[in-house]
Amino acid sequence: MRVGETLIQTLWVGSVWTVGYLVAPVLFEHLDSRAMAGRVAGELFTLVAWLSIVCGGLLFAGVVRDGIQNKGPRLRGALIIAMTALLGASEWLVRPLMEAARLPDGTPGDGFAMLHGVSAVLYLLGSLTGVWLVAVGVDRQDRGRRIEGVSGSGR
Repeated sequence: MRVGETLIQTLWVGSVWTVGYLVAPVLFEHLDSRAMAGRVAGELFTLVAWLSIVCGGLLFAGVVRDGIQNKGPRLRGALIIAMTALLGASEWLVRPLMEAARLPDGTPGDGFAMLHGVSAVLYLLGSLTGVWLVAVGVDRQDRGRRIEGVSGSGR
């Protein structure tokens, strides 16, 4: 994996984990209004979803480039697509339904909790896919170093 791809992947996976598991819980813990915490968290999740489109697209372009060069990183490509799709589905399929399930005063109405749960599961699966994506990259780099070390030792 090239340095630029490593930086993009770090930005993407890091932002997913930071917003979902550090920032959002802190908002709900420290803001006086749960509605305000939800609105701010929702805006941050929207930013993460857009970042997913950009980073996922750039990383997938690298996978396509490597595939054309017959390096064939199929698992990496599948993980990038899966992570982008899971985070995108949470934002653009489930979130509008969640908003529709709110009462006129902004409080959660019927079905909101179930939809929130679906969104949370999709986000969790996207987050875990990100960990897998990082692990695949680390494994590829380790294998490359071992191969270089073996071929370089006989000189």
